[in-house]
Amino acid sequence: MASLGDALVRRFPPLYLAYRRDLAAFDASDAAGRQALQQRLVDRILAAATSLPGYSAHKGKPLDAYPILTKEMLRAAPDDYRSPSGLLTAAAATSGSSGIPLAIKRSFASVVFEQAAIDHVVALAGGDFRNDRIAVLRGEAIKDPSDRTPPYWRVERGGRIMNFSVAHLNTETAETFFKALKDFAPGVIWAYPSALDMLAACMEQKGWRLDVPVVLTSSEVLTDELRARAGQLFGACVADYYGQAERVSFAYALKASTYRFMPAYGRVELQPVGNEGDGRFRIISTNLRNAAQPLVRYDTGDIAIARAALDAQGAAEVALGIKPFARIEGRESDYLIAPDGSRLIGMNHIPRSIDGLLQMQLRQTDPDRVLVLAVAERSEDETLKAAIAAKVAQRLPQTMRVEIRFCEAIARDKSGKMPLVVREPGLCAPG
Repeated sequence: MASLGDALVRRFPPLYLAYRRDLAAFDASDAAGRQALQQRLVDRILAAATSLPGYSAHKGKPLDAYPILTKEMLRAAPDDYRSPSGLLTAAAATSGSSGIPLAIKRSFASVVFEQAAIDHVVALAGGDFRNDRIAVLRGEAIKDPSDRTPPYWRVERGGRIMNFSVAHLNTETAETFFKALKDFAPGVIWAYPSALDMLAACMEQKGWRLDVPVVLTSSEVLTDELRARAGQLFGACVADYYGQAERVSFAYALKASTYRFMPAYGRVELQPVGNEGDGRFRIISTNLRNAAQPLVRYDTGDIAIARAALDAQGAAEVALGIKPFARIEGRESDYLIAPDGSRLIGMNHIPRSIDGLLQMQLRQTDPDRVLVLAVAERSEDETLKAAIAAKVAQRLPQTMRVEIRFCEAIARDKSGKMPLVVREPGLCAPG
């Protein structure tokens, strides 16, 4: 039934097939062709946006006349930027490196397009995400982190998906994980880079190799070094993609330092930051597929390193996916480290959908101690504290002590970021 549900929702045939054709048409077009195709999508999303209070004053104006939308603006007046209709919509929530959770509404069409975009990247890498066997090493809570007995996975979608609990992956359990992977024989490994890094380190330590055609990563920084190691260990094409929970832009790379924006997904603007000539650009983007919550000129808070974008023509070609850029800066691997050395990833799930929570940061001060800093929307109360404690407990083993401390604000680092996870110097996973 899960496979049927996936086919009828995320890959709803009429929309899904049309979107795959859209993506192919963009890829086959030059800069002028992509710009024309994208402008039709921009016009359509602006028509939907100007029916909402947050955008109504800009009706009839071109995109560049709209003000930049910040996370704080969206957080302060969410109803001004989303459709009141709940028909065929899905709820989503963000946490992100800023630690500011946002409630997001997604249209049915945007859910289908998201899947089409991911499938398109896997196809470019030589895989088939619809039909291949997929091993998942991401942030889902498969079982209690305190339960150290195998199996550390769950088989889903009629046997096509093996979803691993990466919270249990360490040097002692690596052989169990590797044997399960080998027996499953996936066509695609879909992983967080931090989980892939731990698996790769264990495989290198033991001298193991496994043939997997495609390794797909997302949600954290994939370093060039880890990309090369994974390519050698699995004999794979390593594909990485970048996006946000707000789904305003999307980029992917099949080789090191060759990320390309997907212009069928979002309309990207690159705003220079830092010293002139640094090639650092803030990513401002407009979603093109989500009429339920149009986000127009949304400040993602992410920085693209794109030296090809130093002049106007180069910036336009990078934004349209004609020219590649090197990487996204400032998105780090948010994981804690259990006393036995396991990497506890998926921490970005903790702040989601906690009523009354404005910000959160997880600070690991000792191998067995985590300090949770929380900023309450109104005033701290035991109900909010209990809700935070319950979400944290789902992700940490019982061997770790947790302290929850409310504060007025959480300090940001030198770059102005407020990372969700901070590990004190000296705390690192073995192996």
